[in-house]
Amino acid sequence: MDAGTCRPCRKQASLIAGPGYKTALDLSVAGVTGHQLWFHFGRLARADSTPVNALPGAAPPKMARLRSRWVQLLLCDATRDLSRAGAQLPPIDAALAGRLLAEAARLAELRGWSPRTLSLAQRGLRILMAVHGPGEPVRASTVRQLTARTMPFPHIIDVLAAAGVLEDDRPDSLAVWLDEQLAGLPAQIRAELDTWLGLLRHGGPRRRPRSRRTIVGNIYSIRTFLTGAGGRYSTLRQVTRDDITAWLAGRPARSRPQDASTLRGLFGTLKAERLIFANPARGVRVSRRNPSVPAPLPSRLLTAVAAAAKDNPALRVAVALAGVHALLPGQIRHLRLDQADLAGRRLDPEGLDRPLDEFTASAIRGYLAFRNQRWPATTSPYLLVTRKTAHTGQPVSEFWMTRLFRGLPVTAGQLRDDRIVEEALAGRADPLHLAAVFGFGPRTGLRYAQAASHTGEPADTSTSKTGPGA
Repeated sequence: MDAGTCRPCRKQASLIAGPGYKTALDLSVAGVTGHQLWFHFGRLARADSTPVNALPGAAPPKMARLRSRWVQLLLCDATRDLSRAGAQLPPIDAALAGRLLAEAARLAELRGWSPRTLSLAQRGLRILMAVHGPGEPVRASTVRQLTARTMPFPHIIDVLAAAGVLEDDRPDSLAVWLDEQLAGLPAQIRAELDTWLGLLRHGGPRRRPRSRRTIVGNIYSIRTFLTGAGGRYSTLRQVTRDDITAWLAGRPARSRPQDASTLRGLFGTLKAERLIFANPARGVRVSRRNPSVPAPLPSRLLTAVAAAAKDNPALRVAVALAGVHALLPGQIRHLRLDQADLAGRRLDPEGLDRPLDEFTASAIRGYLAFRNQRWPATTSPYLLVTRKTAHTGQPVSEFWMTRLFRGLPVTAGQLRDDRIVEEALAGRADPLHLAAVFGFGPRTGLRYAQAASHTGEPADTSTSKTGPGA
């Protein structure tokens, strides 16, 4: 200390004063521009103490409650029996019970649960809190017992997961399915497949996780190859290039390219993980089958689809989006409410700004009226909802979309192809025009343009649909 000023403060004042600090040194600037350093030797202030620099009359700050990194394990964690538990029993942990009930009310308001659903979910939470003490996680298998009392299992699971007290002990359905499909293979081959499947499921430093549909398709694609290799070899290191080419030669022509791609991915991963010495699938190429040629649909099929969609609001919207705007089934499922501007007559799926025709606008208005009547409290951001997705905020599933067109003479993809071919006929089969209108690549536009050139003369524009290119 020098004249009541510490060395860091004097250095700060000298730095600000510059070269003339010896004759003009203002020590007060250090208190404005400097930073006060405090030495803490482990002595904590009491919760009811007031800081020295606090303003007079100011409320003391609330101390942050730190969560312990340690969890008290149970000596004997038996399965809870909820048959004798009731919602009238007092909770063992009243604080956690109150937090769970508040979280249920918050999710109900956010996702539009009905009052009955909220009441049943809170009743189930009270039953669970009557048999769980402080610090005890709630297992999903325990919550499953509440379904016998008609209580909403998914909603209660969401509340427990949001509160951080859920222990999800449900079996991994994909892992169970993989065990069934790969049963009987040698242990070494199964271990090598587990390495490949682990990267597919969870990703890696330079790999993104693949969807369940992709993993299932890959296993279906090479299941017979794995069975044959398991019968002859004890490890995939013994597989040769001749084994792969001979197996691919006996595969159907339509699945051969996918089968070869899956084998290249499998052995490429094993080579990168240093589980095999050489990649026998490297350089294996098969001829790709000719892609299907899109063709316009007969008028009788379009009439049948229009008659079926007349009394089904959801089908009418899907038919309009696929048959007029040529949206893919995935784009239809993920179309949000803010992407359909009825007042401004614009449709903006995935960044494509298109004019909204009267037929599609009328279909959307009719479906919104049905949706508001069927699920008045839903807050789902997606246009199409179901009984399940109306209160979860998720898009409708692929199975629901496929079932929507079940029994019809055409699919959503065929309606889309018909619309694009019609636009190609009206636009003199210009692939760049098709790519700009429908948002796909020039190669895809060339495919539809060639299909239109083989179809015949341009269609009568007076009877064509009103689409995004209008």
